[in-house]
Formats: sequence, structure tokens, C-alpha cells
Amino acid sequence: MNKIINVYLTCIGNTMKKILSSIVKTLKKTLSSGEQKKYEKAFDICTQEAMNGDSDAQFNLGHMYYNGEGIEQDKQKAVYWFTKAAEQGESYAQNNLGNMYYNGEGIEQNKQKAVYWYTKAAEQGISSAQYNLGFMYNNGEGIEQDKQKAVYWYTKAAEQDLINAQYNLALMYDEGDGVERDIQKAIELYAKSAELGQSDAQYNLAVIYDEGDGVEQDKQKAIYWYTKAAEQGNPEAQYNLAVMHKYCEGIEQDRQKALYWYTKVAEQGNPNAQYNLAVMYDEGDGIEQDKQRAVYWYTKAAEQDNPDAQNNLGFIYGHGEGVEPDNQKSVYWYTKAAEQGLSNAQFNLALMYSGDHGIEQDKQKALYWYAKSAKQGNSNAQYNLAVMYDEGDGIEQDKQRAVYWYTKAAEQDNPGAQNNLGFMYDNGEGIEQDKQKAVYWFTKAAEQGASEAQFNLAIRYHKGEGVTPDNQKAIYWFTQAAEQGYLDAQFHLALMYYYGEGIKIDKEKAAFWFIKASEQDYPDAQSILAYMYCNGDGVEMDKKKAEYWFTKAAGRSCLDAQLSLANMYKYGDGIEQDKYKAFYWYEKSAKQGNPNAQYNLAVMYDEGDGIEQDKQKAVYWYTKAAEQGDLYAQYNLAAIYDEGEGIEQDKQKALYWYTEAAEQGCSQAQYNLGNRYYSGEGIEQDKQKAVYWFTKAAEQDNPYAQNNLGFMYDNGEGIEQDKQKAVYWYTKAAEQGDSDAQHNLGFMYDNGGGIEQDKQKAVYWYAKAAEQDNPGAQYNLAVMYNNGEGIEQDKQKAVYWYTKAAEQGHSNAQNNLGFMYDNGGGIEQDKQKAVYWYTKAAEQGDLYAQYNLAAIYDEGEGIEQDKQKALYWYTEAAEQGCSQAQYNLGNRYYSGEGIEQDKQKAVYWYTKAAEQNDPEAQYKLGIMYDKGDGVAQDKSLAKEYFKQSCDQRFEAACEELKK
Repeated sequence: MNKIINVYLTCIGNTMKKILSSIVKTLKKTLSSGEQKKYEKAFDICTQEAMNGDSDAQFNLGHMYYNGEGIEQDKQKAVYWFTKAAEQGESYAQNNLGNMYYNGEGIEQNKQKAVYWYTKAAEQGISSAQYNLGFMYNNGEGIEQDKQKAVYWYTKAAEQDLINAQYNLALMYDEGDGVERDIQKAIELYAKSAELGQSDAQYNLAVIYDEGDGVEQDKQKAIYWYTKAAEQGNPEAQYNLAVMHKYCEGIEQDRQKALYWYTKVAEQGNPNAQYNLAVMYDEGDGIEQDKQRAVYWYTKAAEQDNPDAQNNLGFIYGHGEGVEPDNQKSVYWYTKAAEQGLSNAQFNLALMYSGDHGIEQDKQKALYWYAKSAKQGNSNAQYNLAVMYDEGDGIEQDKQRAVYWYTKAAEQDNPGAQNNLGFMYDNGEGIEQDKQKAVYWFTKAAEQGASEAQFNLAIRYHKGEGVTPDNQKAIYWFTQAAEQGYLDAQFHLALMYYYGEGIKIDKEKAAFWFIKASEQDYPDAQSILAYMYCNGDGVEMDKKKAEYWFTKAAGRSCLDAQLSLANMYKYGDGIEQDKYKAFYWYEKSAKQGNPNAQYNLAVMYDEGDGIEQDKQKAVYWYTKAAEQGDLYAQYNLAAIYDEGEGIEQDKQKALYWYTEAAEQGCSQAQYNLGNRYYSGEGIEQDKQKAVYWFTKAAEQDNPYAQNNLGFMYDNGEGIEQDKQKAVYWYTKAAEQGDSDAQHNLGFMYDNGGGIEQDKQKAVYWYAKAAEQDNPGAQYNLAVMYNNGEGIEQDKQKAVYWYTKAAEQGHSNAQNNLGFMYDNGGGIEQDKQKAVYWYTKAAEQGDLYAQYNLAAIYDEGEGIEQDKQKALYWYTEAAEQGCSQAQYNLGNRYYSGEGIEQDKQKAVYWYTKAAEQNDPEAQYKLGIMYDKGDGVAQDKSLAKEYFKQSCDQRFEAACEELKK
């Protein structure tokens, strides 16, 4: 409730105390002379005395010219005589002159001069001048604004009981304007002014008591002062008084008085009062209902842009209450209110644009106004807006925005929104799936009696989705919805009685609810009821009724009923076998999307059962079923495309359907997909997708997928490297006997990768894998035996496991086995076998084996020396970066031993070895650059090479540096 903030500039007519006394004196003189034309005589006397310099006469003459009393009005002459008197110090003339300068009356407006003359008068104690001067300081008119001086002069005038000064000073204390806020002082001043009859002060004082601002709230005093102000015609006070009488605020409810005061204010054009008055006539509140008068006052308020009145007027025209129905006018007034931001009007306008309401449907405008209303918190608009986004109705479908607006409405207890929000959480539409939140919102709506939410909540309790399974609660909520006629609830309640879920089996009650639902043409209920009659289950067996209800359900496109009929014809169950009719009903059901019927129809085409075999049609129906998620159809379809059975082979389609099956949880399909994405076989390589599918399969304990997933975590392929997760998945697979995982796990224990190093566990897992002929594990186990790591050293076992791995083509094992034969470690020395195994490894590109083989051929130790083969294998090893081979190859080219001498190539290979910090190669390069042997002489570079070699403690290089 706002206070009135009005300030007043005192006019001349309100400040003529001295004028009146002077005129009375003059009139007494003229009357005593017996003259009748008092004004004319007074004017003559005043003129003569004024011209003689009498200030009182000058002031009175100015007054007479100002008001046209005894003479024709002439404000310029009034200014002249007021000026004459003012210049002689006549205070009232000074104040009046200030007024005329302020208002530009009889002289050009000049607010600075107004201030000047107000000041002159104020300093002589003229209260109205003090007040006027305060006003000008307060507003910065004709002088620089100065709130403190305004307070000073208002105070001076207020102390003389000038009520407007008291009022304006009270405002300044009330608002803390130019003075520290002091509500008590404001109240004191409002009270003084109010007692003297200032209606705005009375109103503001009432507001203070009404709201308890700075004083104890006192509705009785508020009513007292509202009444005082109202009786003086203060419209704000009249309005508030009406409100208090209507709503029993501090006073006994009196609808008649409320009506009286609303009428008073309404007749003065107050739109809020007009609106409230219209509401009283509209609702018959304290007065006989009168729709026409309601329309009258709504219209009055609406024409002044009262949005509530405009909205109600829109409703009245839309429903024809007190007026002829007129949808165009309804839209007009709703629009007026909506454009002012009234959310209810925006909602109502959106409703009219969204459906058949006598105006052209316009979804875009409906969306626009729903959004406007929704943003202001209108829950119904929020709900309808959410529905439009949810369904893509008139706008691009946007599930996330739908969730946003459903949430906004649901938080305001809109049951429809609560139910739909529950659905979105339940299905993960537009938001991450959260079954518990789904239950929360279904419960909120159900408790408000929303039958659909009651049904949804019952389903969740029944299935234990997002809540602990509780069939008793399921029955309770199914019953609540069923009793409101909700068909799905009736059906499910029947099912629970039928199967005894959470309640004792009661086939009679089951039949009761199935019949209830069937009588409302619920086809699934009809189908089950038919089954009950067919089997005498809970009802007396009656094949005719069974046929009746099956036919009813099938005729209403009940897929299960059609499927059941098809099965009856196919197998002759209580009916003559008829494969053609079976085909007919399978096809009916299949064409309506029943995946089981589609699958069975496909089988009939596939096998030629009762129909001509047709692989193309079989594929067609398998595809239909597969597209609906039938796992067997997806798998069979993938197999057909994979093998090209009766159709053209298509690996891409096979991949697609394997993917579909995988997405339904087939772990082997998931594993195969992972391998395909990893290798890029028949599909673009995508290691992230490989990780995804390996993870899916691994979580179902597929050991091969677990190992591969561990490998990808281990190496950071397709996913951020995570050694601990690698260990986790390797362990999962290893414990299921996967040899690759056992080997990989052994390796991680061996090297402490992602897990604390443990050589004994490494040996354990290597041995597990080695016993399954895993060559990598056999090799690593041999290394452990050879080095005595995690187990007692045993060269013979090392040879055993190297041999096992080598025989499977493991190049490192072949090299190491060759080394053991070469050196007689753990086995009798045998150079021929050493060469054999070195060669096996070298041919697979093992650089160490290549180097070792080259060395044997080079030295002819135990075999026939062969410099050409030595050169060949040195070159192979050197090209793979073996520094010793690079150095030896450099020596060959330098000396021309077994090859044509080529010092440039010698430099090339020495350089290669030197770059790998081979000290001998660095020394040889130093010699060559020092002497310019095969290269341009470069002492500085030579010195650098000698230094590099010497830093590695190669003595010959150090000697060269000393020279």
C-alpha cells in the first residue's frame, strides 16, 4: 500500500490574510461615508494612498488588480503595485510577488526572482512564503537544490501550523529525504497536519498504522484516518477503506460499505476500484449478482488499462456471461491484458490460439503467449508450454526444454506437469534417467488425485522401478485410478488379482475388472477375458464368449488377440486347424506392428509352412520384427546378411543388426563389435566405440572383452590411460582363464604398472598363461627363470619356456634361445642351433637377433665364416637403430673388409651410432674429422666428438683431447 507523496505550492488566494484585513479597513471607511459602491470607492482610495507611497494601499491595490475587484483585472498592474509594496518591505506583497514570478502571471516567469521575494517574505515570518521557499529548495527550482534548506523552511512554516508544510516535512522525514529518516517525527507531523484536515496526511498516517511502519500496527487507527481522508474525497483512502471492509481487516466485514466506497472511487475513475466493484457484481458478493453491471465496470476499468479487468472481460465475452458471446472481443481484451504482462491473460490468450475457440488456430502465437505467461510463473502455462516442446507441437521438439517447463510447473503442484515430469525422468527423455525422481513426481501428482499418475505410480511399485517393490502399494494406487475409470489401471488391477501379485489370487475379482475394462472397449482386457472364458479360468468355460471377446479385441487391432487367434488356427487349439487363417491373423497383427507376429510370419515364409517359401519376404518380416527390438529376429537377420543366405550378402547390414542385438545385451555381439571397431574391419576404425562395446561385454563377464578393455586402458587407446582399471579388467578376465589377460596381468605385476610390483604374482600369472600355450607368457616366464626374478633361478626351465615360445614364433624367445645355445647357458652350447634360432628371430625383424647372427657369421665361430651374411645382418640391424651394428658397419666401410671401402658411408654409420652415444663411434668420427680422413678436416668438430666420447670414459678419446 503506497503513501501519497504530494507537495503543494501555496497560491495567492490562500495567503491573503493581510489583504483581507486591509480591505476590511478600507470598506469600513467607505461604508461609514454612506457610499454604496464600496469596491469602486475602495479602489479610488487605495489608488490615491498608493500613489502617496502607502505600502498597505499599494499591496491592496495590487490585490484588486489581481482579482479584478472594483476594477478590470490587470495582472501586470498587480505586479507593479505588489512590487512597490514589496520594495517597502511589505511581506505579503513579497510573497505574492514571488508567486507571480513563479507562475509567470502578469510578468515573464522568473523562478530566481520568485526565490528572491519568497526569501524576503519568509525572513519576515510569512508561513506561506517559508513553505514556498522550502518547496523551491526541495525541487531545485530557481535555485540549486538543497534538501537541508528545504527542511529548514518547511519546519519554519510547519511551526506556524501550515498544514501543507507539516505534510511535506513529514514526507521528508518519512523518506529520509534531505534529513535522516525519522518515522516518529514523520508520524508526529502527519498527525498535526491530519488533525488540521490535510487529507493526504490523513491517508499516509492511515497507511503507517495499517502497515505498522514505525508504530505498532493498529488497524482501528488506520480505519479512522482512512475514513477521515475518504470523507474528504481522497480516492486512495476510499479505495483502501473499501478493501478493509471487504476483507475484515481490523473491522467487522461489511460488504455494503465496501461496495459503497468502491463505488465512490470507481465513479472518480479509479480503475482498481472499478475492477473490484465489477468483481462484486460478477460474483454476487454482498450484492445481488448482476453480470451486466459487472461488464459495465469491467469495461470502465479495462478502458483504463486495468489488466485484471481486461482479462475478466475477455473471459466474459468468450463465455457470453452478461453479453453476447464474441470471440473476437474476447481475444481483443485478452491481448490488451497480455500485453501488459498479466500472466493469466497471456495463458488464456494462448489457449484461444491453440485450439478451436472461434478464431483461427495459430500455434506460434500460442507458443509465444504460453512462454510469456510461463516466465511469470503461471503453472498452467508452464505445463502447456512443456507439452508443446514435448510433442513438437507448433515448434521443433525439444525434450530438454519440455523437462525445464514441466519442472517449473511441477514445483507449483501442477499435477499434470508432475505426472509428465515423472514420465520424462522414468524414460530419460530430455534429462538423465532417474527412476527415483520419477517415483517422486508420480507420487506428488497421485496424491492430488491425478488418475494417470496413480496408475504410473502403481506400475513403479509393482515393478520396483525407482522404489522398493511393494505390491500392496501397487494395488492401492491401481485401485485409486481404476475407481476413477482409468482403463489401464482397471486392466493392471485385474492382472494383479489374476496372478496374486501382492494380494491373494482372486480370479473372480480379476474377471470383474477385466469386464470393466472390456466394456470400455479396452482390447487387451478383452483378449485376456477371452482367454479366461476359453480356459474356464475364474469364470465358467465358454468358448463362444471366448471367441466373442477375442474377435472384439482382434477387431480393435489388439495385437495379442490377433496373435492368439492366429496361434489357435495354426495349432487347431479348440478350433479347426487352418494354416491360411493363421497366416491371415499373423499378417494382420504383423502389419500393425506386433513383433511376435512379424517373427512368426517370417518363419512361415522362411520355412514355407502353410505358404509358399519366400526368403525375400522372410527377410522383410524379420526386418520388421528386428526393427522393433526382437532379439532373435535381429540375430537371424544379421546371420542371413552375413552368410548371404537367399539374399545378397551385405556385411554392412550384418554389422548393423549385430549392433542392434549388441545394444540389447548380447555380450558376444558386443565383443565382436568391439573387435570390428578396433581393427576397422568392414567399418571405419573407432577406438572409442571399441572401448564402449568392450565395456558393455566386459560388464557381462565376457573374458575376451575384459582383456581387450584392460589392454585399451593399459595403453590409453580410445580412452584415457588408466593402469588401475587395466589391472581390474585383466584380473577379471584372468580369473576366468583367459590366457592373454593372465599374461597381461603378469606383465603388470612384473613391471609394477598400475599396481604394486610383485614378481611372484607375475610368475604365477605368467605360468597360468604359459600352461595355455600363450607365447608371450612363455617368453616372460622364461625370462623370470633365467634371471631368478620372483622364483629361484633355473636356466633349464628358462630354456624350456623359451623353446615353447620360440616354437610358436615368438621372436624375442627365439633370440634369447639362440643366445643360450650360443653361450651354453642352461643347455649344452650348440652354435648351429644358435644360428637356427637367431635366424628365425632375425627373419621376423628382431634387431638383437640380427646383430647376434651377424656377429656369428662375422667371426665364424662354430659355423663357417660368411662376411657377406654378416654384412647383410649388420645392415638390417643398423637400419633398425642398433648402435653396435651401426658402429660395426661403419668399421666395414672404413676398412673395406668384405665390402668396397667407402669412407663417406663409414662416416654415415659412425654418425648414426654416435647420435646414440656410442663412445667408439664418437671416437672414430673424431679421428676422421681431425685428420680430414674421408671428410673435410674440422678440428673443432673433431674435438667435440672426442669430448662426447671422453665424457663416457673412453680413454683413447680422452688422450686425444690432451694433445
